[in-house]
Amino acid sequence: MYFVKLLIKADRLVDGTGDTPLERAAILIEGGHITAVDTQANLDSLPDDGVDVLDVGQQTIMPGLIEAHAHMHCTGEPDAFEKIFSDDQDTLLLRASKAMRASLISGVTTMRDLGSRNEVAFPIRQAIQDGVIPGPRLLVAGTPITTTAGHCNMFGTEADTEDEVVTAIRQQAKLGADCIKMMSTGGNFTPRSNVRAAQYPASTLRAAVQDAERLGLTVAAHCHGTVGVRNSVEAGIHHLIHCSWLAADAAEEYDYDPALADTIAENGTYVDPTIALGRLRYLADPDADVFKPGGAFSNIEERYRILRDMWDRGVKFIAGLDAGMQEGRFGAHAMVPQVMVENMGISPMDAIKCSTSVSAEALGVLPITGSLAIGKSADVIVVDGDPSQDITALHRVTSVVHQGTVIKREGRVLI
Repeated sequence: MYFVKLLIKADRLVDGTGDTPLERAAILIEGGHITAVDTQANLDSLPDDGVDVLDVGQQTIMPGLIEAHAHMHCTGEPDAFEKIFSDDQDTLLLRASKAMRASLISGVTTMRDLGSRNEVAFPIRQAIQDGVIPGPRLLVAGTPITTTAGHCNMFGTEADTEDEVVTAIRQQAKLGADCIKMMSTGGNFTPRSNVRAAQYPASTLRAAVQDAERLGLTVAAHCHGTVGVRNSVEAGIHHLIHCSWLAADAAEEYDYDPALADTIAENGTYVDPTIALGRLRYLADPDADVFKPGGAFSNIEERYRILRDMWDRGVKFIAGLDAGMQEGRFGAHAMVPQVMVENMGISPMDAIKCSTSVSAEALGVLPITGSLAIGKSADVIVVDGDPSQDITALHRVTSVVHQGTVIKREGRVLI
């Protein structure tokens, strides 16, 4: 029999909005969209003809996860930096294809890439849209914009002056970028790049925001040092990436500004703290330089305390793994909400909301995806357990539906 409808039934459904889970739930999918979200009792009366029923018992139905920060051409392994230089273009494309598939299988149905070579990011996005390769709904920035010898200069567009930055933004828009990535400070990935110092003044970042907005694009700014955070907020940057509050003087570690955090909250600026990458790197190598005295994350517990204070002040957090960077393996995206719960101390439901509807809102796709509602794209996952109580259940994705296509069914990968 040819099935034109898919009915998934489970003990509970978490819709991504933060509402109380729906018990004995069911969701109906037809033509790539959600056509019903209700109790099993109300949907069991559907005619049997043409309905494929997936009854997962004590598991949980929820929206697909959203990865707000990836670098598709990077390995996610300890060799991530070296491979950028040693691998040719064909290898980078193949690696990105593998990363997209791994992410989709793990339950990520929407992804934003915040910095990869143009020759990789745009063809991969097109290949996914054309059905040539499997992958999440993909939004791309293309190359990040950085200073000469600045953070990620090896795959970024180098632009120093205000005019050069504006020209770079227009070029990315011309290529079809969905957003713009600016490097407000240096970063740990790039040798001789100063994570604590600003790469651009606020005036240059402001010009970037104004021209991006003219073109209908949002701007995300990488900012570790507090000076870069402050410049980004003053400039009206839409998304703060990392927002690490590192002091200009390494001996002082952090320079957290609660008043500025209040401004971030009042402005509705989204913050992607890439909170899981530090945990993954620490588990892999607790003796890494970044964790030693003077390193960027020598006091990671204080970092978690700062993030919790920002949360309590009303800052909106989104979920980005920084996939592709060292230890940020594609497929490990569920670690983000896990660390939010275990180290920031927020509730599992809040962490799920950050990883679904809030991230969708930040990326501008909430009308399409990010929560389970009638009319939205059928981006649905099933997890083994109850993530509203045990956030680690998000690592146990048993079924994935992406835009109505069944990608994984009861543990069996179909792509």
